[in-house]
Amino acid sequence: MRNILFVLLMFPIIIQTKVYGQDKEMFIEQIAGKKIVRENFDKNEKRQGKQIFLIGELKTNEGTYSVDVITELYDENDKLKEKYTTSYRCNPKEFDVLLNVFPFTNPDNTKIKVDVTSDDFQELYELDHEGQLKDIHLKMSVESGVLNFFGSKSIITLKDRKKKLLNTSIEIDSKAVIKAYMMGIRLKTINYTIEEYLTEKFMLQSQKFTEADGSFFTMTYSQNPEE
Repeated sequence: MRNILFVLLMFPIIIQTKVYGQDKEMFIEQIAGKKIVRENFDKNEKRQGKQIFLIGELKTNEGTYSVDVITELYDENDKLKEKYTTSYRCNPKEFDVLLNVFPFTNPDNTKIKVDVTSDDFQELYELDHEGQLKDIHLKMSVESGVLNFFGSKSIITLKDRKKKLLNTSIEIDSKAVIKAYMMGIRLKTINYTIEEYLTEKFMLQSQKFTEADGSFFTMTYSQNPEE
């Protein structure tokens, strides 16, 4: 199972949000037509490679949202190695979490289904009774290829989410636990410490994901020049 935890994460925006006043149009602006650049570094901050993700147009079909993502993989010398197109889909009420799973998917898989398993999930930035951001639990299932035959899936938990107000932006610190399964057997668990920076209107600007050994990767967001 090659690179099942390949990370291409984008942070979600909300379709229905009472807390921050975001709407569906802002969410579409957040995800559609975006270019995301991921750079990977070892614990000594030496760059190991780069990935570019080009987000296509949002589509609806029989009450389900979907989006195609072109992934370009580069080596440490910026030489293009591989290129894939992956389709992601989920229910409309859960579409805001789609950005959360891109970093944890394998671009070899052509179709991926995302489900929210948090019992009380309503909004990505929903606050709990103590004014803190709630934990989020997600499940990803491969819908095509050999891995689907074996029932491959990944369980993602985003926890300890804390929001900080900076001068002209917002910082959200959190932890992610990713567990990969095949045929009901857990193959691997990876833990990340996450730093995310957004505008005051919650438009994602950049992210940093750090593992326990000090290796990390960064994500930066801009408009897709082809859109």
